Amino acid sequence: MKFGMKKKGVLLGLASTVLVVSGCSFDDIKNYGEKGAETIEEVTEAVDTVVETTAVVAETVVAANDTVSVGEISDEAFEKAFAKYLKENPIQFGEQLDEAYGIYQKDLQSQRDEQQKKNEEERAELIKNVRDITEADHVEGKRDAQFVLFEYSDYHCPFCRQFNTTTKEFLKNNDDVAVVFRPYPAVHKTTAQPLHEVAECIAKESGNDAFWKFTDNLFETQFKAKDISAKLSELKIDNSEKIMKCYNDKEFTATVDKSAQEAVSLGIQGTPGSILKNMKTGEVLFINGAQPLEALEAAREQLLKNK
Repeated sequence: MKFGMKKKGVLLGLASTVLVVSGCSFDDIKNYGEKGAETIEEVTEAVDTVVETTAVVAETVVAANDTVSVGEISDEAFEKAFAKYLKENPIQFGEQLDEAYGIYQKDLQSQRDEQQKKNEEERAELIKNVRDITEADHVEGKRDAQFVLFEYSDYHCPFCRQFNTTTKEFLKNNDDVAVVFRPYPAVHKTTAQPLHEVAECIAKESGNDAFWKFTDNLFETQFKAKDISAKLSELKIDNSEKIMKCYNDKEFTATVDKSAQEAVSLGIQGTPGSILKNMKTGEVLFINGAQPLEALEAAREQLLKNK
């Protein structure tokens, strides 16, 4: 049984008013409009569920107006009949609404679970396209390692900072693992983008070790773009003048942007987003977020078994 938006508004408005007066389940009514629904579409679905579950309300309205369809009665008549029902049956309606809301929440969670499963299946296919190590990549560990963790990361992401420590432990525990760092300034793009760009300049002018010295210190101290020149001096990174020229000329802006776009094309929606690949078999696994060391070890074991 479906209702027009006007009648849905009447349902919510009158239900709220009557339930406030009666003290019955107003939190559930409130949740419909403020917490329980993230979009207008979900609000509509919630109201539909309430109305369909409390069919006795519609039957009362139809009987009062001697019509064959709720849609045929006027908004004014509907409001009057429904108000009468709520006034006479506030507790019963509150119980019905509680039941309806529970049904709606269960259905909504089921839809979300189904969508999440679909997203994960799609991403499982997308990550197979992860680009293998190139000369331009920033690698910790052996470039010919059997297992490579391609990490798409954001310098100012607190979870990336945490994960950077975890990847160090992962490398320490496994000599057959390498980590490839790829820039993905997403949520913190405004503050992190310049730092990713200068890091690329450091790699170009001073090499891979200097890149990682800069990266590790950045994650540890969370310095800002205004501190770049001072940090180059503090960390004793060679060729600082060439690095600053490269940075000021924005030589790597497009490179950082392309890396971020690549992450999106692989289905990575947040940072850190990583892909562990068995370079011998080509099999890949997605590592979502700042997973603990145990999760990385388990992923490696899984790829090791699937020979």
